[in-house]
Amino acid sequence: MNIGLIGCGAISATYLTYCRHFSILDLVACADLNPVAAEGRGSEFGVPKVCSVETLLADPTIEMVLNLTVPAAHASVNTRALRHGKHAYCEKPFAVTRAQGRRVLELAKKTNLQVGCAPDTVLGQGIQTCRRLIDDGVIGKPTAATAFC
Repeated sequence: MNIGLIGCGAISATYLTYCRHFSILDLVACADLNPVAAEGRGSEFGVPKVCSVETLLADPTIEMVLNLTVPAAHASVNTRALRHGKHAYCEKPFAVTRAQGRRVLELAKKTNLQVGCAPDTVLGQGIQTCRRLIDDGVIGKPTAATAFC
């Protein structure tokens, strides 16, 4: 599947690194509202085509858009991808509001295209195991929590 990536910020390096491990994926283009960011990622990862968002969306060879834009733009970029006949997959969250998310899902159904989203880490095995341990009283009753980035 030919993929075009929109959003060449920090998380794009992870996707560009690991999508190479899937033989069914061929990342053929990248774009960003900031052309310097797109040129940088394209050069760093050998992406064949660096272009504008509009050019990427209009490219008939691109079958799916990998949407790595800021959360506030997820629904609109997914909608634009679907309207251009492309499947869409985005980094979390799927949309900022439930209404936006529903509109994207309705358009995907109407156009017979697929949409998807990276799972939130709160649904991952580690957090869910901790939650089960807390719920089952294994570690006692938490009184505070802290997270460091």
